[in-house]
Amino acid sequence: METEKFINYQTTEDFILDKEFSYWVLHPDVEIDLFWESFINDHPEKKTQFRDAILIIKSLQPIQQEVPQEKLDVIFQKVQLAGKKIKFNWNVGLKYAAAIAILISVGSLIYLSFQTKNQFPIEVASEMFLKGKVILADGTTREFDTEQTTIVNNTTGNLSINSDTINVSSEQTTSTLIQVIIPYGKRSEITLADGTHIWLNSGSQLSYPSKFESSSREVFLSGEAFFEVKANHDQPFYVITREVKIKVLGTSFNVSSYVEDNTVQTVLLKGKVTAGKNKLFASTIELIPGERLTYDKNNSNLLKDKVDVQLYSSWVKGYLVFRNIPITEVFTKLERYYNRQISVEDGLGKTTFSGKLDLGENLKTVLTNIAFAASVNVEENNGSFIIKK
Repeated sequence: METEKFINYQTTEDFILDKEFSYWVLHPDVEIDLFWESFINDHPEKKTQFRDAILIIKSLQPIQQEVPQEKLDVIFQKVQLAGKKIKFNWNVGLKYAAAIAILISVGSLIYLSFQTKNQFPIEVASEMFLKGKVILADGTTREFDTEQTTIVNNTTGNLSINSDTINVSSEQTTSTLIQVIIPYGKRSEITLADGTHIWLNSGSQLSYPSKFESSSREVFLSGEAFFEVKANHDQPFYVITREVKIKVLGTSFNVSSYVEDNTVQTVLLKGKVTAGKNKLFASTIELIPGERLTYDKNNSNLLKDKVDVQLYSSWVKGYLVFRNIPITEVFTKLERYYNRQISVEDGLGKTTFSGKLDLGENLKTVLTNIAFAASVNVEENNGSFIIKK
């Protein structure tokens, strides 16, 4: 990508109307993520326009099937033509309206997305952080370095992080979102203002309002979390991932929705939930305790089956239980939990593992136990581990 071109951009409009930029926002890529991270570090004066452009593009993106490249080409041509005809006023009160007016002009696809409540908050590459973060709607950020962090939101809209209280302005308590980012190697227990408890696993993000004042309670998840939802039949609770939307009234369940995984899984321990694809007019499937709903990102299929719920909720209590799980999946979970690199030698893809791992032990001890049970060898090299036959 050409850095010089973006250096010359002066307004949010410039970024929105750039095809490469908008395509990256809707289709993140690790290599390009690094380009933009470097760009903003080198040009902090463009951070406001950069973030505003991402927010507008994300909030107008329909969570449905991917738009074909051919249609994207047509849309961008129309957007560029519309941009030449409209004079922009990027004052604080009008900048979003102006951008929305341009994008809506390209047709009903964007119009429908604007009419829905399925906007998904901006996701951040959590593996880039060493510390956890709480980001308020006004951009205020608090960091924390504890492995287990307690975050409590009280009924007044304020919150505390490990007993350190943060006063949230009244303007942020009704419709704006708080974002919690937990990097690999750390975890958090969050209490929402309604009394709902959430255990957020390593490498995860949760966005939610300070107070629930609408007819429903909605939170947005990327990664893995265990929920104990406070019952309220007049105000149903929704967990929204990029692919799946889950509705509950009061129950205990686990959701795993990591960006890099091929599936999104919802496992119900207690109560009742309904879940379905996060798209317009999607049908839902009801789960009872002991059932799992799996969404396959490769073919968009939903599958319901019965499982041992302990296999999916034990991480909250400090251990992992596996039963004939591919060893590569076991190491993926351990990489996230301990924030250490584990490489697996070719040829071990079909090796499975069954057993219980105590996450209170150091990673080397855990890997040694796996090696004994699965008949593999573990080598340590500069803090990373290599698994061999």
